[in-house]
Amino acid sequence: MLAETLSTAGAWLARKPSRLTVLNALLLAGVLAMIGSTELFRFVGGVAVVLCGLAFAGRTARRSMRVGARAHPYDLVVLWAPGAIAIALAAAALMLMAAYPAGSFPHLVGLGLFVIEFAMLALATGESGARDLPAGAA
Repeated sequence: MLAETLSTAGAWLARKPSRLTVLNALLLAGVLAMIGSTELFRFVGGVAVVLCGLAFAGRTARRSMRVGARAHPYDLVVLWAPGAIAIALAAAALMLMAAYPAGSFPHLVGLGLFVIEFAMLALATGESGARDLPAGAA
């Protein structure tokens, strides 16, 4: 029974690699939240956001160079905006968590925002090199 369930879950995750990326981001945030140390969460979360941000910027820059002059400015915004927004909101969430005591409403809002935005950043990082051009680019 357990082996069959794990096999089914593994097959579901393997169908789309982005599912595993998001699951890993959620698990990291969950483990950090369970530890309960705001300083550790801020440090590890900040390092994770910086590393994902650098990976996103590198992959998206390479993709932007491949597209070159063929891309409309809107296409470049579509490439860069999701990761840039996720980085900004994840950083804001970390600052919100650090400014309020653990368990307070603003701290919990920051935690929830961080979890969502870090998963979105991981997703944007994993998919930034998936295609050569956005839909509609010549």
